[in-house]
Amino acid sequence: MSRIVKPPDVRRQELIEIALKQFAENGYEKTSIRSILKEADGEIGMFYHYFKSKHEIYVAALEEYNEKYIAKVTEIVNASSLNFKEKLNLIFLGSSGSVHEYSLLCTKKANPEIMTILLAKTLLKMAPLFELLILDGLKNNIMKAPMQNTRLLSKFILFGISAILHDTEVSSMEEKIGLVKKLIEKILDVDVGGI
Repeated sequence: MSRIVKPPDVRRQELIEIALKQFAENGYEKTSIRSILKEADGEIGMFYHYFKSKHEIYVAALEEYNEKYIAKVTEIVNASSLNFKEKLNLIFLGSSGSVHEYSLLCTKKANPEIMTILLAKTLLKMAPLFELLILDGLKNNIMKAPMQNTRLLSKFILFGISAILHDTEVSSMEEKIGLVKKLIEKILDVDVGGI
């Protein structure tokens, strides 16, 4: 069988995407370099041309996860055809899947520092997007902000939402989203009950 030659950046990206899928489906422990290479139809030397270790591709896969999630949220926030409640609803609909994917990536062998950094980076990248939502809601007089600094307000709300969504004492995602809606309603004096 002849080998398929791909440009280096394409091959590296392919390995990252396969690794992300396998880490999300199987967790860190059950994903191996060999399983990634098997799906990529590649050889061990090829892997080590791009990555030094399983840990290094894991970190690259987490970054890929982060970028894809931020791209989805950016698309929702920038959709001019959607109103505030519709945008918030779409973000909520995606949040349960994202939390589930994150929990699969965050296993016992996963580096807790990396997972914490990934979560914090994701929230910080989302803050300007959430601030745009708040500014839009303020402009359209559908909410009130308890403070003028909407940048800090968006970070405060996002980190609070994250704490609720990633909480392990409440297992029902439906209940968690209900709590998040109450939090947003109280802080922003806005009705989100219909979403």
